[in-house]
Amino acid sequence: MLQGMLQRTCLAIVSTAQTLIVRDKHAFNRAVLKPKVRCHFPKPMEVKRINVHGWNARMSTPEGRRVLMNRILKGRHNLSH
Repeated sequence: MLQGMLQRTCLAIVSTAQTLIVRDKHAFNRAVLKPKVRCHFPKPMEVKRINVHGWNARMSTPEGRRVLMNRILKGRHNLSH
């Protein structure tokens, strides 16, 4: 019984390792397809959006901190710009 369980465990480990190797060689690797930097020069409206709705703007006032806390409690993935 112990030997059978050990064999199943070894087979599971080997199959997991094989799938990890296959996934690493996948043609549609997200790290290759999507660049890390979105753009080098932010557009003027992006700067304004970040200045108005960004993290520092939210944290600078009590109302902004309330907005952030409501988004945290609601479970939002993105809290601010």
